Amino acid sequence: MSQSAGQGSVRDLERDDISAVARLFQNTFRNGQEVPGALVEYIREVFLDHPWHEEDLRSKVFVGEKGELKGFIGVFPSRLQLEGRPVRAAFAGSMMVQEPERNPLAGARLLRAFLAGPQDISLTETANATALGMWQKLALPLDTAYSLNWLRVFRPVSAAVNAAERRLPSARILRPLGRAADAVVEKTGVSSLRLSKGATARRISFRDASENEFAEAVLLLSKSFPLRPLWNRAMLDWFIGHARQKRALGAPVWRIAESRNGDIAACYAYFGGAGRIGWLLQALCAPAIAGDLVDDLFVHADGSGCAGLRGGGHPWLTHELITRKAVFYGRAFFVAHSKDESLLEPIKSGQALISGLAGENWTRLIGDRFD
Repeated sequence: MSQSAGQGSVRDLERDDISAVARLFQNTFRNGQEVPGALVEYIREVFLDHPWHEEDLRSKVFVGEKGELKGFIGVFPSRLQLEGRPVRAAFAGSMMVQEPERNPLAGARLLRAFLAGPQDISLTETANATALGMWQKLALPLDTAYSLNWLRVFRPVSAAVNAAERRLPSARILRPLGRAADAVVEKTGVSSLRLSKGATARRISFRDASENEFAEAVLLLSKSFPLRPLWNRAMLDWFIGHARQKRALGAPVWRIAESRNGDIAACYAYFGGAGRIGWLLQALCAPAIAGDLVDDLFVHADGSGCAGLRGGGHPWLTHELITRKAVFYGRAFFVAHSKDESLLEPIKSGQALISGLAGENWTRLIGDRFD
């Protein structure tokens, strides 16, 4: 399917486009380095061989008059359920345009083509400021609760060094200096950012878990959300398998909590390591024990030597994050659109499981390397 667009046109992604999409991705997000073969194969897998792939719900490309690929918007198909009712959903991600100054309308055309698709609800949890502006020009505002990116610092100097490494890898030579400086700050008593083990949960008991135990906990706890993925175990394992490979963020940690009678009460997974700013992939619990979960999460990450911890919007954790010295900032924005207002209500109330493993952040295209 193709739509004429002035100096170019928008059409569905084809298999022959994959190498060009990988080059565009590398030029846009990875400073124009040589395209790794692993990146080409990965783009093919997640956009064309996704287990929920549907022919009428494909990613879109913008091509010039001579057929050259100049833009792309990735479409991740999703199957949700609203209180048992199947919902066809799609997430938009990895939007990019070659020479946007020469193709100023290409991004907007790609977005409109995505929104015109057959899905019941259109979503994104990774819109940057530019993409957000395009959504808003179509009168589609961001969802504040799911757009609240947050950061909790434990070791400020090491956190600054780790942040610098993302732009300048050679800054890693400063890690020993960062550790020494944080140790001095801690001894002076000036910093109150570190945590005490006494902050851990009282009503529930957390422990390290296997990936299998974490997956079973996710399936169980997700049932409390009225709008949630239509997962079975095999499908959830596919998403977790992709997330597990994101080692540029550190090693994965799986944790679950049990109540006093042995029932599964909470779970979370994050990536981290000594001197790193860790990243929360997913956290699930009942609202009444959200504070216990955040306490255990922070104590565990701090005890593992993380310089800090960050994450995307988890509305059921927001209050507890605020009261535990997390700071909030705009980094990636969440937008949802549907003509069916009933699909938007759980999102507006923060009762939808549509982020992390249920959204886009499982993919290695966000925050991972392919070298």
